[in-house]
Formats: sequence, C-alpha cells, structure tokens
Amino acid sequence: MKVYIATDLEGISGVVHPEHTGWDGRRHQEARKWFTEHINAAVDAAVQAGAEEVWVCDGHSNGRNVILDLLHPNAKLQWGRQNRRLGQVEGIDGSFDALLMVGFHARAGTLGVLNHTTNSGVIQEIRANGLPIGEIDINAAIAGEFGVPVAMVSGDQTAVEQARERMPHIETAAVMQAVGQYSAWVLPPTRAHALIREATTKALGRLCEMKPYRLEGPIRLELKFHDTAMADAAAMTPGAERLDSRTVACDCADFIQAFRTHWVMIVLASSEQWGRTA
Repeated sequence: MKVYIATDLEGISGVVHPEHTGWDGRRHQEARKWFTEHINAAVDAAVQAGAEEVWVCDGHSNGRNVILDLLHPNAKLQWGRQNRRLGQVEGIDGSFDALLMVGFHARAGTLGVLNHTTNSGVIQEIRANGLPIGEIDINAAIAGEFGVPVAMVSGDQTAVEQARERMPHIETAAVMQAVGQYSAWVLPPTRAHALIREATTKALGRLCEMKPYRLEGPIRLELKFHDTAMADAAAMTPGAERLDSRTVACDCADFIQAFRTHWVMIVLASSEQWGRTA
C-alpha cells in the first residue's frame, strides 16, 4: 500500500492565531512541533496498517515547517514550495492507494479556526461549477483526477464537517472546535494524536469502500477577491472573464487546469495586495 499525506498547519490542535502560522510568529516554533507530531501520528498508523510507502507534503506557507529531526523515519517528505504544480499534493499520481489530509482548515468565510482558501490576504471565495470550494476540496479533486480517494481528514470540527459533506465515506479526526476565527476548544496533543491514529487505521482498513472525489470538467472557475485592484490584475489572465467588480471567472477543461489557472490569478492579484500603500 502506498499512502500520500497532504498537510497544513491551521488545523493542528492548539494553532489558533497568525503568531502560530507565520514564520516570524513568536509561537511558530511550538506550532512546528505540534505539526510534526500530528503528521507522525498519521504516518505511524499508516505503517501499522501495512503501508510500504508514505509520502508527506509539507503544505503550509513556504513548505518548510516540519521539524526534520522529529519526523517519523518511515516518511518521505516533500519540503520547500517552489515548482509545486499540484500544490499540497505535489507528486501524487495513480500509484497511490489513498490520500490522507492532516491539519486542514475550513473554507474562507465559514466559522472555523483561521478559515481561508489558498491565500487569506487575496481570496474571499472560490467556486468551481458554482460550488464553493476550500483547500480540502481542491486537494481531493486533484487526487480524484488520478483516481486516488481521500480516506481521512483531520482539522477543526468545521473543517471535518465540510469534508464529510462532500465525501461522506471518509474517516475524520476533529482535534479542536472553533470558538471564533482566532480561538478554539483544543485537545491536548496525546488525545489529538490518538484520534488521528484511530481515524487513519479505520480509513485504511476500509479502502475498498473509498471512492475518488471528482469535479467533472469542464470547470467554470470563479474567484472573488478582497478588492477591485486585485480583480483588475487577475482579469489579465488569458481567457479570464470579469463577472463583477471583484469576481473573475475562467473556463477550464478539467480540475488540474482550473487549479493552475487559479494560482496564476492569485499571483497576479497578489501584486496589488499592498498597492494601496505603495
């Protein structure tokens, strides 16, 4: 069995504020430790369930958050963000039996800890064929293009509920419950790790019931930006259509193309993120 683990930081128990998630944040170092330990819980359970290969993608921010000295020895780690054409699931292909997601957050604008989609300073909402999507949906749909099913998702209660809405078959581990965007009821690490191990073990024992998540093409991609200047820049994307003052759309053949197009739009929009202060 070959397992891929996509990861993010905002859905790790105890991570509730930008001081945990930013590289210069004063609490980032402790968050990195919690992050690595949550990942190790999933890796260990996958190995115990019979996985011969476990690939892990450090999917938060610059992609250099895992503490290597603490990482499970059976993990193969994707480290560093540059040239990730498939984002948080870079390197996934049809040879994998399952995708696990550890540490994920809710979609932008929903009641979840540090909720956002892709880029919190740029994006207000992303839709694919009219459906609001978050990073869980994005990773699931990319994996689905290769026939790889999502088996387990961990994160706060809102994130795992959103995952189950789209993929009722999966196992989940809710490691905290949002009180607000920057606060939560959290579980101590040992309890969070136990839930992740339990959910991973159950999920990999039920792989015959798991089905890939597919968003069938063509894909009508819509991005709503925080301000009009960002939308102005994103609208320069070839094939883009301006829907209103802050929303830009593009028609894509499949979800892989939609994912890459959305990143082009975000990069262009980001060039105007601080334009008001220039």
